[in-house]
Amino acid sequence: MGSASYNQDLYTWAQEQAALLRERRFDQIDLEHIIEEIEDMGKSEKRALESFFETLLMLLLKWQYQPAYQGWSWKYTIIEQRKRIERHLKENPGLKSQLPEILESAYEYAVTGAIRETGLAPETFPPTCPWTYEQCMDKDFWPETGL
Repeated sequence: MGSASYNQDLYTWAQEQAALLRERRFDQIDLEHIIEEIEDMGKSEKRALESFFETLLMLLLKWQYQPAYQGWSWKYTIIEQRKRIERHLKENPGLKSQLPEILESAYEYAVTGAIRETGLAPETFPPTCPWTYEQCMDKDFWPETGL
């Protein structure tokens, strides 16, 4: 087996480390980088959930503040994001404890996206997320017009 460098060929390095673990050759594994990668995997799952919420929140803002543009495309993207969030949390239930922080962070990006896509002034949008997690995920929740 070769000795791929973690910094030069992550894929080959990962395959080699997996083989070493399967063979129980623990004295040869790159423990520090394995620890880093496992931590990064958790961060990646959190970022993915935040991204789903960012898209959902941006669309809910657009739904509320640009009612003239409400259409099937927005509606089905909202439905899709709710399903993605639901599935992601089912696959990663440990993230539920992070929901307040994730929603807060996602909302900041959602407002930036809503400003960019709508052309509305930043002060149009609430400074903090106006909806609870439960509202965001409720299939019957569609924000009332905010104008």
